[in-house]
Amino acid sequence: MTCKAKKVIILGIDGLRPDMVNELTMPNLTELGRKGTWSKNHKTVFPSETRGALTALVTGSNAETNGIFGNQFYIRDSDPNQIFTETTHDWYAADNRLKGQLVTATSLAKVLRDAEKNLAVITSSGPGALSALNWQGDKYGQIGFNVKHPQTAFPHGFAARVHRNLKIPAGGLSVDGPKTALKLFQKEVWPHHRPAVSILWFTEVDSAAHLYGLGSPEHYDRMRLCDDVVGEFLSWHSLQPDRDEISIFVVSDHGHITINGLVSVAEELRKAGFAADSSFEDKATDLLLRPGRAAGIWMRRFDPVLLGDVLSFMTEQAWFGGAFTRAIEPGAHDGILANTLALELIGAGGPRAPDLCVNLAAGLGVNATGICGSAYYDAGDYDLRLGGGTHGGLHAAELSSVLATFGAGQSKGLIADAPSSITDIAPTVLSILGIPCPASMSGRVLKELTDDRSILSEVTSKKIRSSGGIKPTVLSVSRLGDRMYLNEGGIEGAMSHDITTSGGVGAVQ
Repeated sequence: MTCKAKKVIILGIDGLRPDMVNELTMPNLTELGRKGTWSKNHKTVFPSETRGALTALVTGSNAETNGIFGNQFYIRDSDPNQIFTETTHDWYAADNRLKGQLVTATSLAKVLRDAEKNLAVITSSGPGALSALNWQGDKYGQIGFNVKHPQTAFPHGFAARVHRNLKIPAGGLSVDGPKTALKLFQKEVWPHHRPAVSILWFTEVDSAAHLYGLGSPEHYDRMRLCDDVVGEFLSWHSLQPDRDEISIFVVSDHGHITINGLVSVAEELRKAGFAADSSFEDKATDLLLRPGRAAGIWMRRFDPVLLGDVLSFMTEQAWFGGAFTRAIEPGAHDGILANTLALELIGAGGPRAPDLCVNLAAGLGVNATGICGSAYYDAGDYDLRLGGGTHGGLHAAELSSVLATFGAGQSKGLIADAPSSITDIAPTVLSILGIPCPASMSGRVLKELTDDRSILSEVTSKKIRSSGGIKPTVLSVSRLGDRMYLNEGGIEGAMSHDITTSGGVGAVQ
């Protein structure tokens, strides 16, 4: 990809569903998509959870390569507990536990450092988001600041100047996070550092969807708040002398659907006579459970008979929505158990993969505000309730994500039909800047966002079905050359229609 861009700025809106973006809900983002590019078939990774997706964004790779299987997961070592990513301390404690190998792919912070260029990440998110987006950025001399958790900022001189000039309280901000993050970028980052890549990440839409539900007044209010920040950013951009050398990406990390059923998978397994828990601290525990929309199961000692019994039980439950195990052989679609597909198909294989991963059931249910998409959810320790928003699974609306671009090197007035993934963003950014991608980046350069249309003729779509006759697992996928993109997953007969993501260029579909 060749262009005049010398700088890239990424605006991230956590949890934003692309089909909810239109002239009424987010007029500024809609206008950006009309003037620049809007990708209709952009997807996130599996599990469709924030810290895993943000790691995928900056490493250009999925969980199988980067090692971050969603927001929490288990790694087979001497520690009986799961690894968490919610706080900065969680990340560094896990990295110490794994002897410096928590993230197993090269991230933008290091790539840019090696190219003698700067990265700046400013967030209004939970503290773990900064770690995901700027992993070890403090070590590499990069810039990081979280306006809600300023204690995590680096380097110290930059953090002290921001504290002095912007008067951000030591305890952080509880309101106006996106606007403060933008102000910090405009006044303290850009004038003094002019990073090659800047990422501004806003969590407010995601939080409102979880707490109040999709389409609630609070949810739309946070969407408008973030859209106002997009508008303020575009006004600022238009005044920059070097605006024609700046490429802009607006992205999200996943969509949302509505919780219409709650289940504790560990408790259900215990009721059925299985020794299941959230850790292996109890020596009697055979099965360790990761909660969420995608229930991960790790065995203390691998036992194919026991695993088959677990799958048989789960298949009979109303909340069962498809199952995955490691591939029966390299390159195979089938997993090692009948009625399962390979974890490798969804980018979740590798040495850290669970022995069994069950996607909880989802469907086309409509919530009280008319927003499509519903599912079962295992809340674990999270306080999420019926009617609230959730994500993490393989429903089309969970996987669908925003990708809009504008500025240097980007097409004008383009609606892109080619499938793309959040793993494609880092390779595209590095290509814009003329920096080689590390070998661990499996994403592709999104040439179709420029004037290259040749790629569109290579796109094909198909469904992959597991062997076995009881509730077979089905994946809807698209292929572009040798790359496969997830559209949706579930059990046969219960798949939703693909969620159209043409928001940003018209009305909600």
